[in-house]
Amino acid sequence: MKIRLSTKKRMIYFIIISIAVLSVLTGIKLYFSYHSTSKSAEITLAKQYTEIAEDIAEGLDKETYKQFLLTKEDDGHRKKLKLYLEEYHKRINALYVYILLLDDTDVSKVMVSALPPDFKDVPIGFPCTVPAAQVRLAKQGSTYNTDIIHDELTGSYLSIGVPFFDDNGEVLGVLGIDISTKELESISKQVIRNNLFIFGMDILFAFVLVAVVFFLNKWYKARLDRDLQESEKMYISELGKVVDTIKSSRHDLMNHFQVLNGLMDIGKYEQAHVYLKQLTEESKTLHLSLSVKNPMLLVLFKSKWELAHSKNIRISYDTDFHSFDRLASMDLVKLFSNLLDNAIEAAEIYEGEHPRDIYVSCKALKGSYHFVVENPAVLSELELRSFLQSGFTTKDDGQGIHGNGLSIVNRTVEKYKGKMDYLYEDGKLRMQIVI
Repeated sequence: MKIRLSTKKRMIYFIIISIAVLSVLTGIKLYFSYHSTSKSAEITLAKQYTEIAEDIAEGLDKETYKQFLLTKEDDGHRKKLKLYLEEYHKRINALYVYILLLDDTDVSKVMVSALPPDFKDVPIGFPCTVPAAQVRLAKQGSTYNTDIIHDELTGSYLSIGVPFFDDNGEVLGVLGIDISTKELESISKQVIRNNLFIFGMDILFAFVLVAVVFFLNKWYKARLDRDLQESEKMYISELGKVVDTIKSSRHDLMNHFQVLNGLMDIGKYEQAHVYLKQLTEESKTLHLSLSVKNPMLLVLFKSKWELAHSKNIRISYDTDFHSFDRLASMDLVKLFSNLLDNAIEAAEIYEGEHPRDIYVSCKALKGSYHFVVENPAVLSELELRSFLQSGFTTKDDGQGIHGNGLSIVNRTVEKYKGKMDYLYEDGKLRMQIVI
């Protein structure tokens, strides 16, 4: 019950944290999208009004402006220029339209301006808020646009400036236009509204992604649990066999001692020696538990030893006391269960001059694992050429050396980027794996 509650809490925490993270990420994206949209709208608007300013500057009466500069008074020349600017001001959605004077300083001065009806006229030579960097650009004959300027009296606005020149190419002044940021905000909000569907799809995609990750994680854990259960079943089954063997060995041990004692009492020392030698061979399986560290490997080796012993086949193990934990236990079982099954079946049908002995070696050398299984076998040239092919067998009834098992071994070796070789020489088959 506690485990279920804990799992439920973890799921709730996962959902809450995922929603919080998604909300933050979505908020950040919305912020940057809004900022990016606003900047794009600002650039587009600046370009549009720069073209308008160029048209106004081109139609400006330069001679009238020169005459006005001589007096710098609110005379007929200035009024003519002001009427010209006011006509354009009515046509375009701008805050101000004006002409700036450039002098030796980095401060531009308003000479003529067209303002909204409720605004007072700007005095001749009134300092303008255009930044010094843009003033220097205008002096070099380049157009400019400012970042958003914040003014307490007129609010926030964006300035556009286009220089105009006399017949000699000298800068006479700058035709400026100020645009209220309210227009920019209106454009940005409209773009955001148009992109709400895209933002909604982004949020939906994020939630779907979290759901996919969550269910994939559950599927992976379920599969891992299933593999673990299979390993546990195999381990418990084989361990049960080991326990039964130990119980049986303990029961038989007293009988063996009684037999040895009887042989010694009647002076049958040679028979006692032979009997003791046989008993020593039997006890090698108990020694196995002291030399194999990996429990799955121990259980498997003990099980195969029992199987081979029942067929009068001897298996000798030469193993380092190492866990071989770079390989999953299931993969270790796959390797050795298939190799040993093949070796036992091959030794069972072997009728050559070699004893029916199987040699197994497990060594950890210089960061790699070396596994060897050697057994007697009789293989023809055709069988050797087909040795690693799927479905290959050396028995007509399908009980010999199986290619399916070797294919499983080969796939497992490839999984760990290892190498599998075999050597058939003098009636013995040696399978060697390096991982």
